[in-house]
Amino acid sequence: MQREMQRMTWKQVRDLVPDEITTVIFPVGTMEAHGATALGTDNFIPESIANYMGDKINALIAPTVNYGITRSLYGYPGSITVSPDNFKGYVRDILDSLVDVGFEQVILLNGHGGNNEPLKEIAHDYFYDTDVKIAVIHWWEYCDDVVKEVYGQDGGHAALNETAMMQAIDESLVDATQYSPDMVYTYRPGADVYPVPGSILLYTKDEGRPDFDADKAKEYQRKVFERVTEFAQFVLNRWDMI
Repeated sequence: MQREMQRMTWKQVRDLVPDEITTVIFPVGTMEAHGATALGTDNFIPESIANYMGDKINALIAPTVNYGITRSLYGYPGSITVSPDNFKGYVRDILDSLVDVGFEQVILLNGHGGNNEPLKEIAHDYFYDTDVKIAVIHWWEYCDDVVKEVYGQDGGHAALNETAMMQAIDESLVDATQYSPDMVYTYRPGADVYPVPGSILLYTKDEGRPDFDADKAKEYQRKVFERVTEFAQFVLNRWDMI
């Protein structure tokens, strides 16, 4: 069954929502430098999770918002940003439209850290204003223990976890020949630098450098898909009890 709304006709959506489907998955990302992976990493990853989840939680998938709030890596060629107010208003307008279609529940899949707080605010306000149930999942944070389970160390931005997900999605979107150690920067408490001096950002010293292992990438992707889907289904089940 087709789950991507942009590939469906309006009559197909009308016949499914809300009689048979009441949940929509809404991916949001940005365009941003990611070391040796494509600029659209934060878009491709939540899209891939959404495509895996659609059948399993009986949801349709809204088109991805490809532009978000890019801060520390703005300035690297290809990185694009929008203002927080414009971002919040735009996402809110899309949510209004999705609810007008007939959806009653939203799983918002976030692929970019710069969007975290604005999306949390949007979701909180949206529920209070409309009673529409909404969950925001920051996939890499929710799956923090998965990268440690598969790789035995912490992840980061454009590090083991994101590089693995991109490699599993499409190897042509990862170019290991472009990787070099001087692309890596470890966050230092007490220092704010714009642009940050490295497009691969580690949160723990000496942990998270990409290893480009295709088999581990597939294993990591599978575990992330399962973990996020399991949580989304748990939330939907509990919402049914309210």
